[in-house]
Amino acid sequence: MSEQMPEPGNGPGVPRWVKVVGIVLGVLVLLLVLAQLTGIAGDHGPGRHSRGLDAPAVRAPGGTPGVR
Repeated sequence: MSEQMPEPGNGPGVPRWVKVVGIVLGVLVLLLVLAQLTGIAGDHGPGRHSRGLDAPAVRAPGGTPGVR
């Protein structure tokens, strides 16, 4: 019974740079979510680049819309 069992946690673990990168990315994602929820990030989304359904039709100069 001279064998000793290895203690848990003494093996190779996650490198420090992986932990640091994970923490930094987590903080950035949290900041982006908070900025979006509080309105600091501005008006973003798919409706920002479209006219919407209630926008008036654009008429060509001197004619009817869509007719050349």
